[in-house]
Amino acid sequence: MKKIKKIMSRARFVFMVLWLVALLAPLAVNSEPQRAAVNPVVELDIKGVIGHATMNYVKRGVRYAERKHAACLLIVIDTPGGMMESMKDIATSMINAKLPVVVYVYPNGSTATSAGFFIMMASDVAAMAPDTSAGSAHPVDGGGGQMDDVMKEKVTNYAIKYMEQLTERRGRNKEIGKGSVLNSISVTADEALKKNVIEIIASSVGDLLEKLDGRTVVKGAPRIAVIPLANAGDALLNALRDRGLAKDGDKNIRVDLEKADAGLIGILRKSGVVKREALRFTLKTKGAPVEKLPMSFREKFFHMIGHPNIAYILMMLGVYALIFEVTHPGAVAPGVIGVICLVIAFTAFQVIPINTMGLVMIFCAFVMFILEIKIVSHGLLSAGGVALMLFGSLMLVDSSDPGMKIDLWLILSVTGTTAFMIVVALAAVIRTHKGRVTTGAQGMIGLKGKAITPLDPEGKVFVHGEIWNARMESGEAAAEGSRLEVVALDGLNVVVRPVK
Repeated sequence: MKKIKKIMSRARFVFMVLWLVALLAPLAVNSEPQRAAVNPVVELDIKGVIGHATMNYVKRGVRYAERKHAACLLIVIDTPGGMMESMKDIATSMINAKLPVVVYVYPNGSTATSAGFFIMMASDVAAMAPDTSAGSAHPVDGGGGQMDDVMKEKVTNYAIKYMEQLTERRGRNKEIGKGSVLNSISVTADEALKKNVIEIIASSVGDLLEKLDGRTVVKGAPRIAVIPLANAGDALLNALRDRGLAKDGDKNIRVDLEKADAGLIGILRKSGVVKREALRFTLKTKGAPVEKLPMSFREKFFHMIGHPNIAYILMMLGVYALIFEVTHPGAVAPGVIGVICLVIAFTAFQVIPINTMGLVMIFCAFVMFILEIKIVSHGLLSAGGVALMLFGSLMLVDSSDPGMKIDLWLILSVTGTTAFMIVVALAAVIRTHKGRVTTGAQGMIGLKGKAITPLDPEGKVFVHGEIWNARMESGEAAAEGSRLEVVALDGLNVVVRPVK
């Protein structure tokens, strides 16, 4: 019994040891230092004209990146500009995002002009790839009209003040920003970096993420804090002097909050220089996974129709369809399709700077094409219409930016196709006029038939599949079965003569 008890006791001891090992094993594993998961970088791609679809896309991207607790939101941009209203909403969404927003002009050869430049200046970090450009932010009327001097001055002044606000917020070159609005100044990537318009030049997205890593971004307060030394307390003044930021004789001190240490930030907060709600982010982007968020189908559709080439094609299709409806009443479908195309085209024109005179010339050209159908001008109206269409199309977009222009080959193709169709139609009309009449009374003259009774000088003939009362032209007689030709109509009778 003693042996059995001793064995049982040892067994219990072994069991308890094993149980403790099993219980403590997970704790031992969890006690090892674990590497924190790297938050992803959410990437948005903005290409083409900026409009309401782009605005919805960026707003959705900001919300998505915030939910994902992304390291930052990366907006890769290549745009000739767009609507100022949409740009303003995009900039506001970026500024109020609860994470850093980086705008990157990429790939090589890309641009961020007009509204695109405003968006770049609204970013927390602005970057460009080599051989890219940005600027030329002078406002234009995108609704198809010409602004009067008063309205132009108001819009320009608003754009200047908004640009100053954006550049001051991030401590960027305010003069370049104002110059882009007043004088349509543009800068290359190298110039932008040297003149403090951007912070980084990167050759690729991976290179950009490496250069972003470790950078501090302040949101909720201007990046540069301007401190009047006359109003600075002793604690703040001593802190600035200890860090070599304040010297005797200085009146105002500019402190870059993204480079300031935590101790100075705390003193600045106590002094009321920095808002308490300001957030500081230290970017951890090296090796971070990049998650691309594409446009939704709806966003892609409305973004696509904002391209000048697409809008031009839709307008032309709409007008062609309406002309077909006018010349073929009752077809219905072409008229419906034409109206839909024109509505979509004019919606797209709201984000494209349209020259009203060019638009008028194009519609005058189609009026002349319709008149050619009604009036015989021997092609003069058509020739004038083709010329108006060509020059109107070349003038249609009022922008010096190549990205906003309608492709020249598209204009030549549409104009050339229209001219070809008109030539074919005119040739058919001319052939019809020259051809012999084949209907009505005139259509009977010249038809040949056969006498089915003797004509002396009257009788019956079979002509054009019908039996007619006939009379000989010369008063002579004609035997039954003779070949006869119609030379005139006399009421319901035909006048015939022998076939020569």
